[in-house]
Amino acid sequence: MTSSIGITESRTTMLSTSTQLLASLRNTQRALLEIQQQISTGRALNKPSDDAVRTSTVLMLESQIDARNQHERNLQHALGLLNTTDAALADATELLLVSKSIASSQVGIGSSAETRASQASVIDVQIRTLMDIANLQFQGVSLFAGNRSAQANAPVFEDFLGGIRYLGSQVDLLGDAGSGGPLSINSNGQDAFAAMSSRVIGKVNLDPQATDDTPITHVNGVQGIPVRLGAVSVIVDSTSVIVDLKGSQTLGDVVTRVNDAINSIDPAAGDLQVAGTGYQLNSTAGHTISIRDLGSGQTTADLGISISSTGGVSTVGGNVDPKLATQTTLAALGVPIDIYSGLEITQGAVTKVADFSSAVTVEDMINVVDQLGLGLQLEINDQQTGFNLISTVSGLEMSIGENRGTTATDLGLRSFSTQTLLTDFRFGLGVETVLGEDDFAIELHDGRSFNVNLDGVASAGDVLTAISLAASTAGLAVGAPGEWTTEFNVGLVPNGNGFYFEDLTAGAGDFRAVQLGTSLVATHLGIYTSVGSAGQIFGQDTAKVRAESVFTHLINLRDSLLNDDSLGITLASERLDMDLETLIRVRADVGSRGQWVEQQQERSQQLKIAESQFLSELQDADLAEAITRFTQLQQQLEASLAVGSANLQLSLVDFLR
Repeated sequence: MTSSIGITESRTTMLSTSTQLLASLRNTQRALLEIQQQISTGRALNKPSDDAVRTSTVLMLESQIDARNQHERNLQHALGLLNTTDAALADATELLLVSKSIASSQVGIGSSAETRASQASVIDVQIRTLMDIANLQFQGVSLFAGNRSAQANAPVFEDFLGGIRYLGSQVDLLGDAGSGGPLSINSNGQDAFAAMSSRVIGKVNLDPQATDDTPITHVNGVQGIPVRLGAVSVIVDSTSVIVDLKGSQTLGDVVTRVNDAINSIDPAAGDLQVAGTGYQLNSTAGHTISIRDLGSGQTTADLGISISSTGGVSTVGGNVDPKLATQTTLAALGVPIDIYSGLEITQGAVTKVADFSSAVTVEDMINVVDQLGLGLQLEINDQQTGFNLISTVSGLEMSIGENRGTTATDLGLRSFSTQTLLTDFRFGLGVETVLGEDDFAIELHDGRSFNVNLDGVASAGDVLTAISLAASTAGLAVGAPGEWTTEFNVGLVPNGNGFYFEDLTAGAGDFRAVQLGTSLVATHLGIYTSVGSAGQIFGQDTAKVRAESVFTHLINLRDSLLNDDSLGITLASERLDMDLETLIRVRADVGSRGQWVEQQQERSQQLKIAESQFLSELQDADLAEAITRFTQLQQQLEASLAVGSANLQLSLVDFLR
C-alpha cells in the first residue's frame, strides 16, 4: 500500500526505507524553518537565493527609498532655510516701515532739531537691528551670505571704516531640490539689501591678445561659440597629413601639432604661429600650405585657421576673440595702459593709490586692489573684456580718479570721466538745468566772462564741450590743461576727480564760477567757487559712487536727522521706499521657492508611499497564509514520523505476507 507521505511499502531494504524517510523529514523541516523565518521576520524574502529576480527588484527599491529619504532631508533643510529667510525679510520689512514712519514724522511742521536728534538715536538702533537680521544663520548657513562658505557665527555684515561692509557673495546658495535642477535655498546681500555698488563698470575693451599660453577655453571662437576640436587636414604643396587636435589645451598646442605635421612633409615649407588675436600661417617661397576641416568638422572654422599661405605671403586667420582672464598678462592687452601711475581711490575719509607698477597679470591687479583694505573688489566683467570696480561698503562715498596719469581712464574705471552721465551726479539726483536759461558764468582775471547753457547736455564730456564753445564764442583762446599759449583751459583734474579750469589771463579780477538766476547747476557740477587771484579752479567731485543699499539710506537718514537736514531726511525717506519694494520682491521670490519645496516634499512622500507598498508586496510575508502553511507542515511532519516509525518496525514476515 501507499503511505500519506509517499513512502511505499514494497519489498525494499531497510536502508532504502530509512533514506526516503530522512529525505522527507529534511524537506519538511526545511520548509518549516523557512515558514518560521517568514512569521518571525514578516518577510517572504530573507536571502537572495529565495527568489533572485524579486531580490534584485527589492534591492533597487530599497536603494531608491534610501535616496528618497536623503532627498526629503535635503528638502526639509531647504524649506527650513527658506522659511527662516522669509521670516527675516518680514522683520526687515517691518523695521523699514518703522524707519520710514520716523522719517515722515520729522518732515514739516512739528519737527525740531532736538526731536530729530532724538529720533536719530532710534534710527541708529534700527541699523544695528537690521545688521543682526542680516547676519542670521540657520543650522550653520547664513541667510544672506549667498554661496559663501558658512562659518559658525561669522558675520556677513560688519562695521568697516565708518560704514558697513558686506562679506558675502552675489550668488545664492544652491541645493538639491529634485526635478528642475538646483534651487536657490537662501538669499544674498546684494539682492536683498543692494549691498554692493554697481556704477563703476569698465567702459574700455582691453582687447586681450592671443598667446601660445592662452587656454582654448579662454577664447570665444571665431564663430562666437566654444571651439570644437577635432581632426584637420594640413596640406603642404600636394601632400596632406591628418592632424588630430583633440586634447589641445592651449593655442600653442595647436601650433605644435600643426607644425609637427608641416615638418613631417617639408621642414622648410613654413609654419603656423599665434599672432594678434588669432593665428598666422607663413609659407616660404615655392611652397603652399593650407589647413582644412575634414568632412563636416568645424575645428578650423572655430579657430580661424581655414586658411592658405603661398609663396612667402603670410595669411592672418580669424579673430578667436580671447577673453580677459585672471592669468592674462598685462603685456598681452591690446590697448596701451599706464600701469605706473595707478588709481587714486577714496573710500569715505581714506584715500589710497592702487599701484600696478609691479603687476604682471590681471590677477596681480586684482590682488593689489584687494590689499588696499578699502572693501573694494576689482573683477572681470561678464563679457570678459574689461574690469568692474565694486565697493562692498554701505554708507561710504567712493571715488576713483587719476594719480597724475591715465591709468583710471585707460582701464575705463574713472568714476568721474568724460563719459559719466549727468544723471549719475549727486548719487542719482543728477544735474538740474533751467531750460532756456544760462546756468552759470565763468569770470576771468582780465574782467572777461562768458555764460554757459547746458540744455540738452548729457555727460561730463558734453559739459566740457559746452564750456569750451562758450569760451571760444566769447573770443577766448581755449585749450587743454597744461597749455601755455591759450587764455582759458578746461578739462578734468589731473589728480583725483572733478572739473578743472585754468585762467591764463592777467588782471585784478577774481577767477570764479558764478550761478545765474535760479540755476544750481554750478553747485551740482562742483564748480561753484571763487579762487581769487589763483589761476586754477579744482572742482569738487559730485559724481562719487556709493552702494545704494538699505544700510546706506538708513545711515543717511540718521545723519540727516542729526544735522537737522530736511532735504536729506526727505531724500532718505524716498530711497527707503525703493528698499521696501526690493525687500517685498525678494521675500515674494523666497516664498515662492518655499512653496515649490513644499510641493516637492508632498510629491516625494507620495512616491515613497507607492514605492514602499510595492516593496512590501515583494518582500513581506502574508502572515495568515504563512501560519496556515506552518500548521500543514507540522501535520505533515507528524504524519511522516508516524508512518516512518511504523515502516521501520516491519519484519520479514510482513513482507512475505
